[in-house]
Amino acid sequence: MPAELGLKGHLLVFIVGLLVPLMLPVLPGMGWILVSAAIALPLGLLGGWRRLPAVFVLGFVWAVLWHGQAVDKRLDPALDQQQIWIEGKISGLPEATETGWRFMLDQARVIESGTSLPLMRVHWYGGEPVQQGELWRLQARLRLPRGMSNPGGFDYESWLYAKGIGALASVRQAERLAAADSTSLDNLRARVRAELESALQGRRGGLRLIALVVGDRGVLSREDWLVLQSTGTSHLMVISGLHVGMVAAAVFLLVSLFGRSGLISLPWPRLWLAAPLSILAAAIYAGLAGFAVATQRALLMVSLVLLARLLYRQPSPWFYWLMAFALVVLVNPAAPLLAGFWLSFVAVGLLIFGMSGRLLQRGVWWRWGRAQWVVFLGLWPWLMLWGMPASQTAPLINLIAIPWVGLLVVPAALLGTLLHLALDQSWLLWLAAESLYWLFFALEWAAELRAPQLLAFPGWINWLLGSLGVLALLSPLSRLLWLPALLCLLALAANPAPRPGNGQLWVTVLDVGQGLSVLLQTREYDVLYDAGARLSSGFDLGEAVVHPALLALGVRKLDLLMVSHADNDHAGGAPAIKYHLPVGRVLAGQHEVLDARLQASACKPGERWEWNGIPFEILYSAPSPAPANERSCVLRAGKIGAGVLLPGDLGIRGEYQMLDKDLRAELLLAPHHGSRSSSSYAFIRAVDPRWVVFSAGQGNRYGHPHPKVVERYRELAVEPVYTSRSGALRFILDDQGSSRLDWVWRQRARRFWHE
Repeated sequence: MPAELGLKGHLLVFIVGLLVPLMLPVLPGMGWILVSAAIALPLGLLGGWRRLPAVFVLGFVWAVLWHGQAVDKRLDPALDQQQIWIEGKISGLPEATETGWRFMLDQARVIESGTSLPLMRVHWYGGEPVQQGELWRLQARLRLPRGMSNPGGFDYESWLYAKGIGALASVRQAERLAAADSTSLDNLRARVRAELESALQGRRGGLRLIALVVGDRGVLSREDWLVLQSTGTSHLMVISGLHVGMVAAAVFLLVSLFGRSGLISLPWPRLWLAAPLSILAAAIYAGLAGFAVATQRALLMVSLVLLARLLYRQPSPWFYWLMAFALVVLVNPAAPLLAGFWLSFVAVGLLIFGMSGRLLQRGVWWRWGRAQWVVFLGLWPWLMLWGMPASQTAPLINLIAIPWVGLLVVPAALLGTLLHLALDQSWLLWLAAESLYWLFFALEWAAELRAPQLLAFPGWINWLLGSLGVLALLSPLSRLLWLPALLCLLALAANPAPRPGNGQLWVTVLDVGQGLSVLLQTREYDVLYDAGARLSSGFDLGEAVVHPALLALGVRKLDLLMVSHADNDHAGGAPAIKYHLPVGRVLAGQHEVLDARLQASACKPGERWEWNGIPFEILYSAPSPAPANERSCVLRAGKIGAGVLLPGDLGIRGEYQMLDKDLRAELLLAPHHGSRSSSSYAFIRAVDPRWVVFSAGQGNRYGHPHPKVVERYRELAVEPVYTSRSGALRFILDDQGSSRLDWVWRQRARRFWHE
C-alpha cells in the first residue's frame, strides 16, 4: 500500500507538471528550462518525497517542449489570407453542412513551392461531396487559426490548438486527384458509414444510428442536438467511454462463457485470451470514433484493469484513473483544453469517489440511481466552468436513456453492423434504428418540459467553494456535512461581476466578427445595441457569443435591446437574445421588417431618457423609404463630449443630415464598420472622438475598415481600435475627464497558443 500511495503521489505531481504550461501567456525559453532541470533533477537522486520536484520538472519540460513544437507547426504568417493552390488528403469524416462541406486536410503542401502545410480545417461552400482518404488539389484562401475572443464564450482557438489544427482554409476551386486508400483506418470508417447509409436509407432513426457506430456527429441535425442538450443526453449519441467499456465487457464475458462451456480448450488460463480480445475489440470501437478523448480514457482504463488482472494485481481505482489521465496528457499535452477531456475524466472520478464503500450496501437499482445523482450533481460546477448548458431533468431521463442505449441500441447496432457487412443481413440494424427512433420520440417530449439553463461562471473563489460543497454532499460524511455543503453550493449562484459606479458608463464592444454588438451599462441598467449575425450555416452569434458574454459580464436582464437596422450582421442574433433573457423593450430602425418575435417599436429621433445620471438620446433614424443603412437608429449615451456615439451602418448622407446637432463624444463606433461610404471628414470633426472602434471580421471580404478611412481618423488625431485584433474591449466613460480603455479581452485572456 505505501508503494502504491507513493506511485499515485508521483503520478499526481507529474500531471500537475504537464498542466501548468497551459496557464502561461508565453512559453519559457530554453534557458529557463535548462536552469529548472539543473536545480530539480539532482533532487531525484535523493529518493522519497524529494523526488517530487524532479517529477514535476519532468512533466513541465516535456509539456513545454511539446507545445513549442506544436506552435511552430502552425501556418506561416506570410501565408495568412493568401489565396493559393494546395494539395492534400482528406482526413477524418467529412461533414455535410447547410452551405457545403467541412473536412480536415492532412499531408498538405503548397503546389508552387512544395512548402509543407499543417493539418487544416477546410470549408468548401457549395462544394461537391468528398470522401476520407481522397487526394485533392484545391485553390483556397488560407488563414491562421484565429477565432472570436469574448468573455464567457467558446474559445475556438483553444479548440483548434487542442485538435492539432494549424490553419483554416476556404475553398474556391477544387479537383479530385486520387481515390481513397482502401487500407487506412479513416477509409474503413468511411466504408462502414457508406454501408450503414445504404442499409438504413429511409429507416426512422437510421442516420442517428451512424453516430453510435462510427462516431460521426455530423449526421445529427441541429434540432437533434437541441433535444439532446435539453435532456442532458448528448453523451449518449457519440461513441463515449461508456460504450467502449461495454464492448470490452461484452467480449470478455463471451470469451469467458465459451471457455467455461468447454467449447474452447486452452493450455493456459482463459483470462489470457479474454483480456487481449477485449482490449482489441475496445480499440477497434475507439478507432471507429477517431480516438476521441473519452474513448482514449476508456480504452486506457480498460487496458490497465485487464493488464493488472493478468499480473494478479489489484490496484485501487484511483491508480487506474491517474494513470489514464497521465497517459492521455503525456501523448497530447493540449488535450485538457477540450471540455470533453475534463467532463469524461471528472465523471469517472466522481463515480469512484461517490460510489466507493457503498456498492455492497444496497440493491442494484439504488446503485444505478446513486450513480446518476453523483454524475449530475458532481458535473454541475464543471458545466459552469466551461460555460455549458445544464438540464435539471437529466438524472431522471438518464435513468432510462442510458440502459436503453447501452443495453439495447448499441449492442444491436454493433451486431447488426457485423451481420450486414458479413452476411448482408440488415434486420438487426433496422431494429436498432427503430429503438433509437422511439428513444428520440420520448426525448423530444421531455425536452418540452424544461429548457436547458446556461450557467454563468461565478468566479474562481465561488467555484471552489461550490465544488467543495458538491464533494461534501457526495462523500460518506454527507449526513454530517449537508448543512455547510448546501451553504457552499449557494456560492455557485453568486454574481461576482462588477458594476459601474455612480456617474459612470461602461461600454463593452463584443467581438462578433463582421457585425456589431455593444453593451452599455450604468449602475443599475443594461442596454444592448445590436446582437451580431445569424449565419447561413445556422450558427447564431446571438446565442453562441453574445448571450454567454452577457452572462459572464453579470447581465441577467436587458432594460433595452436596440437594433440599429435590419441587416443580418446587426439584427440576426437579436431573436436569440430575446429568447434567452428578459428584455424590457425593443427599439429598432426598420422595425417593421424585423423578426416578429422581437415585437420591436420604431426608433423615434429626439427621444431622451436618463438612467443613474447617464443621459441617453436617439439622434437620428431616417424614415422609410430611405435605404436600409440610412435608417440606422443612432444612439448617444453619456453627456455631450464625454459619452459614446453608436451610428450603426449610417452612410455619408445620414452623417451630413446630423451635422446640425452637437455630436461630440469621447468614443465613436465607426459607421458601417469603417466602410469608405461613411466617416466623412465633416462627421469626424463634429464628433471629435478620442477613440474610434472598428467592429469588423478579420480579413473580411468587404475590406472593412477601408485603409483611407483609417488614415482619415489618424489624420484627425483619433486612436483606432479593432475588434479583429483586440477581441472584446471595455471603455469606462465619465464626465470627470478620467475616461479610459479598461481592458482588451485578447490580452487579458491570452495564452501562448493565441494569435
